[in-house]
Amino acid sequence: MMKYTLLSALLITSTSSFAATKAKKEILLDNADVEVIRATYPAGSESGVHTHIYANRVVYFVKGGKLAITPEDTSKPVRIITVKDGQTLYMPGGTHNVKNIGNSEIIIVETEIKNSKL
Repeated sequence: MMKYTLLSALLITSTSSFAATKAKKEILLDNADVEVIRATYPAGSESGVHTHIYANRVVYFVKGGKLAITPEDTSKPVRIITVKDGQTLYMPGGTHNVKNIGNSEIIIVETEIKNSKL
């Protein structure tokens, strides 16, 4: 029994070390009109595939870096973008994965506009 317990512990430890690090997300504001989040991407981390259901969003890069944005639709190309500290981008909605492919932490503040009349 001890042998199987040790083997199980080793398997759990070894598989978790290969898992991608997830970005950290904190909701700063969420109401009927907007959702504002702060996300921190350590080097090599990724968001996981997720969907932005609202068409309009703005991303402010507190700390910039190099990102790979992979769309869910594999017929579309992966976008590699390099952004500077303090840069702001408009980004459309959709389903994708975001990965920090640089060597430093990236921090964003993202605002999704829920109410298209704003």
